[in-house]
Amino acid sequence: MSRARRVIGWLGATAAPTLALSDGFVDTGDMVQLQSGRYYFVGRKGGVINVGGLKVHPEEVEAVINTHPRVRMSLVKARKNPITGAIVVAEVVMRGDGGAAPDHAALQTLTQEIIDSCRRLLPAHKVPAMIRFVPALEVSASGKLVRPGA
Repeated sequence: MSRARRVIGWLGATAAPTLALSDGFVDTGDMVQLQSGRYYFVGRKGGVINVGGLKVHPEEVEAVINTHPRVRMSLVKARKNPITGAIVVAEVVMRGDGGAAPDHAALQTLTQEIIDSCRRLLPAHKVPAMIRFVPALEVSASGKLVRPGA
């Protein structure tokens, strides 16, 4: 029995067409980019942020933010903007150092370091307009960030 027939038997005939395209491939919604003969995951179709017509993959911005030694993890998302349609914002979880919570000046310094890093490595439309420090981010049972609206 072919794979397609097994899928139809399991899910029913009406579900099968959405699984495979006419060429036999399954559209997972993942977006990849070819660089030097290798494909790299850049994000999901549904998660793209549109900033004045320019596309931003949140995972690309998160990768830059997460390189900072004081950052444990981050979540980048869109925030509505009347001029550009959306702006990029980030929620950041800091690495715990066992001490007291950082003061306002320390958070301002960390924010500036993250923004500077993003400005060096990303085009201007991908740089977060706002960074908010949060104690934790929601993670699914499989260990992936829970993305609102995705």
